[in-house]
Amino acid sequence: MAWNLSFVLIAACALLASSVSAAPSAKSAAKPRSEELRDAIEEYRVRFDELHKEKDQFLQFARTGLWASVRAMNEEVLQDLGETRNNVEYGFDDVRLEISLLIVEGNHNEQCLLDLVYDIVEEKVRLGEEISRCADDTNDAKDALPESFYEFLNLLQRLSNSIAETTLYSFVSQNSVTDPERHLAFLEESFAETDRAWNEEALPLVQFELDAMEYNRPLIVADSAQCLQVINDRQQAFEDSIRQQIPSCM
Repeated sequence: MAWNLSFVLIAACALLASSVSAAPSAKSAAKPRSEELRDAIEEYRVRFDELHKEKDQFLQFARTGLWASVRAMNEEVLQDLGETRNNVEYGFDDVRLEISLLIVEGNHNEQCLLDLVYDIVEEKVRLGEEISRCADDTNDAKDALPESFYEFLNLLQRLSNSIAETTLYSFVSQNSVTDPERHLAFLEESFAETDRAWNEEALPLVQFELDAMEYNRPLIVADSAQCLQVINDRQQAFEDSIRQQIPSCM
């Protein structure tokens, strides 16, 4: 299941806006000294930076999981493609050798036998084209599956990078000189909302995408294998047909 990217972009932008624009809580009854306020604001700078690093590690885990899933899918598909390709390339070798030996004997209808060889060559070309069609269809399915996920992760990466800059930008949106308590309250609420949004919204979405990859991977591999099996069956049927025609050339 591919996540609706437009919805994700809107949700993610709203997530960032809520973390930057959260309304500050009511002022404390007792105002801390300016030095204590500065220390508290610096403490939030450190906390936002640590939160940014934590989410970066989370995104790296998601990318690693996505890469591993795509790689496993590619390996399974390529293995099936390779087996079918070898079957088409070398599957007619025995019957072609049999025909060649009959031609060498010189006491059979040579043109009839040569026509069988030409038929084999033409069939190999047709089967090769079918392999390419199966591969193209599979590649389209494989590429479409993680595309929106990659875009989603890139968006989350930009949001993660902005976490470390929240304290700096807050000096623009908040008047720390005249109302440092409000500035501190803004940072407190922004941190809580940012942490909540990542844990309750972003992480479940990423997990959903990873689960979707794992669910769809075997389906794509199975569809590819089914497409290739038709080619393998056709190759075998054509080989049997050629063998049945050989006696008519003797």
